[in-house]
Amino acid sequence: MAQKPNVDLLHFSMYPVYMALSDRMKIIINECGLKQKEFAKNINVTDSYISKVLRNESGMSNSTALLIERLYGYSKDWIITGQEPKMIAGRGRDLSSLQKKIIMDVEQMNDDELRALFAFIESLKKIVIQSSPRKKNKPPDF
Repeated sequence: MAQKPNVDLLHFSMYPVYMALSDRMKIIINECGLKQKEFAKNINVTDSYISKVLRNESGMSNSTALLIERLYGYSKDWIITGQEPKMIAGRGRDLSSLQKKIIMDVEQMNDDELRALFAFIESLKKIVIQSSPRKKNKPPDF
């Protein structure tokens, strides 16, 4: 009888090549400290869809993976294929929950709503500039 090699494949690399999408999703949910239902709501999908992904009964679209990347900083490519790097530098993790909610809401807007939001932001910038004393030669922080 041939002996199995004495190699612990789970610890061979931090994220083995053969890790399934379901495993990567479990990692994301756990590392973010979220409940499955909360995670589903945050990425605008149903809890049953996440359940199917976690049971390897469904794949994931690029747009959903991209939203996870934007919100939580996990690379879209790592989510879908397992290809490193796992995290996108400087993305997701440093956003407050309010910023994440705003991003999710903005991503659901149509072009007319986006134009209105942009106009509002531009007018808000003008108000801030007019109402706050600036230091000499220092532009406002936005």
